[in-house]
Formats: sequence, structure tokens, C-alpha cells
Amino acid sequence: MSKKSRGDKGEALVIDELKKIKDYYRVINDATLINKNSEMSHQIDHILIHPHGIFIIETKNYYGEIFYEDGRWNRLIKNKIEKLPDPFRQNKSHAITLRKALKGKYEFIPVVVFVKNNVPYTGDENAINLNDLLLFIDSYPYTYKLRKEEIDKIYEEINRNISSISKEEHVENIKYLKAVNKELRKEKEYAITTGICPRCGSKLKINDNSFFCLKCGYKFTL
Repeated sequence: MSKKSRGDKGEALVIDELKKIKDYYRVINDATLINKNSEMSHQIDHILIHPHGIFIIETKNYYGEIFYEDGRWNRLIKNKIEKLPDPFRQNKSHAITLRKALKGKYEFIPVVVFVKNNVPYTGDENAINLNDLLLFIDSYPYTYKLRKEEIDKIYEEINRNISSISKEEHVENIKYLKAVNKELRKEKEYAITTGICPRCGSKLKINDNSFFCLKCGYKFTL
């Protein structure tokens, strides 16, 4: 099974679990937002607007035994330990983008759900197994309970900020921006090492931690 197929299957399992919620709620699946500053697209698996809060759910369909050790996520599979990308770093960036899109009106609760129920207690209560998802939502501490009208209003406001780009376009956007950022890092490294502008070959003017080219306008700050 491909990585995409595993991801889609994992998301479907979460959707089925969310349908069991008894309270009034709204959910948005596969929501894509664009960060207006970085132009980076963020694909959010599920946004749950519930009386207890707004949950941003990242779904992980990993095989093996998941564990958190020495500040990093790992999995044990076929007697080998593999390092995993930090799912909360990704999810929190989604929350920041969504919060900016909604002009800081709401707070969001990042949750990472492991659909194979293979994550033990990690010290982070927001990393949960699929079997614990409904209990997590139902028992989540809240200071103010959202009413039906507020849930609908938030749902509509989030939908107005969702981009229409497809998953495929989102993936291509990430690849493109990663390539651009890699090239920019190389330019900076060259400028720092040589003191020469990487774009026009002129000598850079250096002031404290700032690098500036008088000829073409290339500049950056450390």
C-alpha cells in the first residue's frame, strides 16, 4: 500500500470515529490553507468544531511500535529503529496558519491521532490512539462551552479561508517551496563565505549581521 493510500485510509478511520460524537459539532476534512506570508500551503486532515473547542487533528497511520525518546519521535519496525518527523511541529504550524487566517479570534487544540493504536503514553496528552479519540474530546477541559450558533459561525468562517487547491497541487507547492528555500540557503552560505553577491557577482556591503549588494539589491540578515 502506498503512503498516500495509507494516509487516506487513516483519515477515513478518523472520520468514521468522529461520526460517533453525540454532541452537536461540525467537521472539515482535508482543509487546505495558504500562509499569505510564506505562500506555503498547509493541508489539515480534520478540523473539528466541538462544544469543547476547535481541534486540529493530524492523522498518522504508522506501522511498528511508536515511542518518544530523548526529544524525538521514533518507531521500531522489523527490529530497526527509525526516526520520525515530529508530528506536532507540523500540526502546530497548521494551527498558527489557521489562527492567522481567522485574525487571532480563536484558539486551536492540536491533536495527533495514531490510527493503529500503537503509541504508548509519551508525556504529551495530545498524542493519542484512535481508540481514545472520543474520550479525549469528550473529557477535554474547557473554560467556555461553544453553543450551536457559534459552532456554525466558526465553521463558515473557516470554510471562507480554505483554498480550493487540490492535494496534488499542495504536494507540488511544498516541493517547489522546499527547492526555493534550499537555493536561498545556498545563496546565503556563498555570500557569508565569500562576501560576494551570489546573484550578480559584486562585492557585498556587510554591516553587523546584514549583507547588502549595492548593485542588484540582494540582501539578507543573519
